[in-house]
This record gives sequence, structure tokens and C-alpha cells, in this order.
Amino acid sequence: MRIDFRLDHPAAVPGAPLNLRTLLQVTGDPPPAADRVQMNLALVLDRSGSMMGEPLDCAKNAASLLLRRVWPEDAVSVVVYDHEVGTLIAQATDTNHQRAAELIRDVDARGMTNLSGGWLRGRDLTEEGLLDGGVNRVILLTDGCANQGITDPHLLTEMCREAAAKGITTTTIGFGPHYDEDLLRAMADAGRGSAYYVERADQTSGIFEEEVEGLLSLVAQNVTAEVTPGSGSELAFVQHSYPRAPLGRGVRLELGDLYAREPRRVLLNFRLPSATPGEVLEVGHVRVEGHVVSAGGGVQRRAIDLPIRFTLEAGARVDPEVTKVALLLEAAHAREEAVTRRDRGDWQGAHDALLSARASMLSLGGDDADVVREARDLSMSAAAFADQSLSDADIKYLKQQAYNESRSRGSGKERIRRG
Repeated sequence: MRIDFRLDHPAAVPGAPLNLRTLLQVTGDPPPAADRVQMNLALVLDRSGSMMGEPLDCAKNAASLLLRRVWPEDAVSVVVYDHEVGTLIAQATDTNHQRAAELIRDVDARGMTNLSGGWLRGRDLTEEGLLDGGVNRVILLTDGCANQGITDPHLLTEMCREAAAKGITTTTIGFGPHYDEDLLRAMADAGRGSAYYVERADQTSGIFEEEVEGLLSLVAQNVTAEVTPGSGSELAFVQHSYPRAPLGRGVRLELGDLYAREPRRVLLNFRLPSATPGEVLEVGHVRVEGHVVSAGGGVQRRAIDLPIRFTLEAGARVDPEVTKVALLLEAAHAREEAVTRRDRGDWQGAHDALLSARASMLSLGGDDADVVREARDLSMSAAAFADQSLSDADIKYLKQQAYNESRSRGSGKERIRRG
């Protein structure tokens, strides 16, 4: 696990405040295959009546894909639920992975949605085979809202939080236009996992591949970053939206698991009351901790402490990568604002928020391919707000794109991008 910084600031005016952008990046190399962490997974599959047809077919295909990608020693349990809960197979390893895939193929749709019952069964099976230092995860696949069993969103979220404290994480995958994205995202956040949205059938394998490839390239688990400003500076705000808690004058961020294929990024904004060229600035301090995969497939708690310190040069310091990340986050925030304004009936304000972010990207982003694609995507969404033709699927798309960017999951954005 490694951390580094990139800095960006305007030209300093002696005696005047200075705004400094700091991009923190946490990276790591994939462990050798022999040192990978063993996995203990529970697939919890919604088989309620609303899953009939394409949603259930997508979920079954995705679950079968996972079973083909895990290693023989990995344990996989499969739970199905409607208004009732059933266990297809528990703690399947090696040749039983194929048996689990065969059982999944025979699942059909029926009944209501006892989401809590399905998740609880998955948690219990995962707990029975709990791996000390391994990956213990419940993967919930559903297209609907909880309408049987425990339905209170707060209770469902707290159940995931309590399981995470015991080492059992939760990933949620929502299908189609009717699932409750706010509930599933809250469960994933509390459960220290990821939330995904499957809008079309052709996205399913890619999303499951992202989850599986992440698990196979796991570098560290439960990574946190503690950011403390120096005595002469102020942490103005954190632009990424990781779960957080105040820490004195600073903040503690829950970055989740770190995968070799995708670094964790945090864009920080500091304010210094004054700065003079040539001055050594003690901006702050960062401590990154996590359970890092070690030789032999075990994990060790490690921490890295680094000061944020640099010598202020004359003139502005412009870092293209910092600018790019800031623009992509501006687009994410614009999507969230657009949804909020639309919910209040302010369609014009929603449209304008998207086009304002697009204008920033085109004026500051140059010809960067990611920025150009993002500007085009914002234009498409703005057009839907202009003629008020937005569907439920459009809203979920906007929310998921904003979520992926604000959690530095760029690959997730590309998997669901339209056009």
C-alpha cells in the first residue's frame, strides 16, 4: 500500500489567504496468486415475482459467472428469497461450485420480497464459515423494495453495519427501474461494500466481473484515511463523499477496500490564512491504515503517516490530474443537484446545473477523453430535463454515476455509461 499527493493552487499573494487543492491517492500492487486472500461469499438472490424474465435471468447469469471465477478453495453459499427464504447450497467449494451453478439455473420467480430474511440467511451462512483475515461478504441481488419481514430502512442499514463490525461486508446489486437505490446504497455503505446498478442485461457480466476482479486483486481491506490540518491551515472541505466522521479539526474517511486495478482517491481543499513564495508550508498530516494482504495470503494491520508539506513557488501551480478529478467531481455533484431540484419541481434549475458543469468541463478540461465523454453525458441528461422526459431509470442512472465518481470508482461509471 502506497500513498502520494498532487498539489494545485493559484498564484500566491503575500499576506492573502491561499486555497490549496491536494489529491491524495492510495495505491497497491496485486498480490501473487499464491498470496491471494481466501473468500467466503454468500450470494443472496431475489426470486420474487417482479424479478420474472430479464432481471432474474441477468442475476442468475451473473451468479454463475462468479462461481466460474472464484478459486476452488473459496466457499460460496447461495440463498434465494421471495416471501420465504431458502438455502440452495452452503459453503460450497471446489467441485460443488458447479453444483451451485446448476441449482441457480433452476431458480424461478414467485411471491413477495423478504429482503431482510434473505440477507440475514446470507449473513448467518457467511458467519458460520468466517475466515479470519479473509474476505467474508454477502452479495445481495434484487430489483425491488423490502415489503416483507424487516422493512424499516434504518434497521436494515444497522444490520449491515453490525455485520461489518464482525468482519462480514455487504455488496448490493440493484436491477431495473424499480429497486430502492437509496436503501441499497445505504446498506452497502454501512456494510463497507459497494453498490451497483444494472440498467440493461448487457451490463450484468461486466458489473459482476468488476466485483470479482476486485476481490481477486485485493490489496488491503477496511482502509481509512485520517486527515488533520496543520496549526496554520484549515481543512475547508473534502470533495469525495466517502463515509466520514469528525476528528478534531480534521476528518476520518472510510475508503473501503483497496484493489490493485483501481486506486482510492481523495480530493482535499485546504485554506491557509497567508502564504509567501519560498515559504515551507506545513499544510497538514495524513494517516492511512488498512489490513494489508501479506505473503502467504494473510493480512496485517499497517499504517502510513505522511506530512503534507511543500515549498511554495512563485506563480500558480497547476496539476492537470487534480483539475481533471475536480471537474469529474463537479459533474457528480451537478447530477446530485439536478435530481434534488427535479424532486422539488425545479426542472429548469436541474437543467441549468448540468449545463453549468458541462461548461466548466469544456473550458477547463482541454481535450482529455474522460472529460469530453463526461461533458457529452451531461448534455444528454440536460436534454431530458429540458423536455421533462426523465424516466425512473434515468434518475437511477444519474445517481449511480454520481456515486461511482464520488467514491473514485471510475471503472464502475464506464460500465453503465450510456451512448
